[in-house]
Amino acid sequence: MLLIVLAMTVAACNRGPRQVRPAVDSEFLSLSKEQVFEKAEELFKREKWPRARTYYSHVYENYPNDPLGRRSLLRVADSYYNQGDAINLVEAQYKYRDFINRFPGSESADYAMLQIAMVSYKQMERPDRDQQRTREAVEKFNDMLKAYPRSALRPKAEEKLQAALDRLARHEHVVARYYIKRRSWTAAVQRLNFLTDEYPNYGERDAVFYDLGNALARLGRNGEARLYFERVVTEFPKSGYAERAKRRLDSIKA
Repeated sequence: MLLIVLAMTVAACNRGPRQVRPAVDSEFLSLSKEQVFEKAEELFKREKWPRARTYYSHVYENYPNDPLGRRSLLRVADSYYNQGDAINLVEAQYKYRDFINRFPGSESADYAMLQIAMVSYKQMERPDRDQQRTREAVEKFNDMLKAYPRSALRPKAEEKLQAALDRLARHEHVVARYYIKRRSWTAAVQRLNFLTDEYPNYGERDAVFYDLGNALARLGRNGEARLYFERVVTEFPKSGYAERAKRRLDSIKA
């Protein structure tokens, strides 16, 4: 028995370490890079993100300097972005940055940079919450517009940038109204003045002017209050605040 055990041990040692071969999808071996990319696109349209990434990754890893390989790396990033949860958005941002670092002269570099900003845009909180992600989005949209001023994607970047700025302005407005509710008129005026100076294209300026007029009137600064109520009436005649501003003007005159 001892001899048998020794013989088996020697035989096992002679065989050497077991070789592990990387698993390769046999389907890839029978398809051209164009066919693999096509299948990836089909899976992408069906929102089969992880499976699509397998096909895109095969094309990129085997043809990294081919135009189709570069497109595949970008589509890997897109698949993470479209999944949309927090973890996959981090992966998407990493892949878009990787694309720009590898192919800074690519005609798609402006798209990758826009998408980096869109990742932060997708993570923006409500106006009454912390606005760190919104500020990041604003910074990244500005970076993209500065780097690619003639990009065909400029209109989309400007639209999203304005939406992010509106979110920041709305946050300031929410805070100002909190001060108004607490009758902290001076703090409200300071916040509203900051809002009008910092965000001149805010979409609810009629409400801001009315709130400013109201807070100033509460502080006894009727002359300044009148100016803001008049701006509501003249600049936003169809606003729901216009009639209220007229009534406040009448009360100030009285």
